[in-house]
Amino acid sequence: MSICVCPDRREEDTARRAGPLETVMRLDPYLYFDGDCAAAFRFYAELLGAEAMLMPYGDAPPCPGSEASAPDRIMHACIALDGQMLMASDVPPGTPLPRTPHAFVCLGVDDDAEAERIFAALAQGGEIRAPMEETFFAHRYGMVVDRFGTGWMVLRAKAGC
Repeated sequence: MSICVCPDRREEDTARRAGPLETVMRLDPYLYFDGDCAAAFRFYAELLGAEAMLMPYGDAPPCPGSEASAPDRIMHACIALDGQMLMASDVPPGTPLPRTPHAFVCLGVDDDAEAERIFAALAQGGEIRAPMEETFFAHRYGMVVDRFGTGWMVLRAKAGC
């Protein structure tokens, strides 16, 4: 098992910009599992001829307010394939697998204000699963199921994450 250091695409994304004010966005599928994320991602990686990068909960900093302990469950997994990412995690112990959707679209942006704007618009008439806030891996991160039932993770990642 290796710590997840997903390839950073910011430089190549920035090079494709049409102008200096254009915002870079990425869409990456994000899957949820209930304890079998590592097995699934090892299978997917072998099947696709890629490497699964796995970050267990045990390797993450402690989360204030959370007493759940599952050091072997996967907090974040990713497979990079041809410039695209497939990402996933296990739900923490004691947390039921989310109601549908079981897959979320992870929308990565390069600007805090853009992350806030998009999250607010998706939340109108939807259900916020995780409020937009700073985390150890992101300047801005939030989860929402929009009014159409589509799950979204809006993210402005910190360097190296």
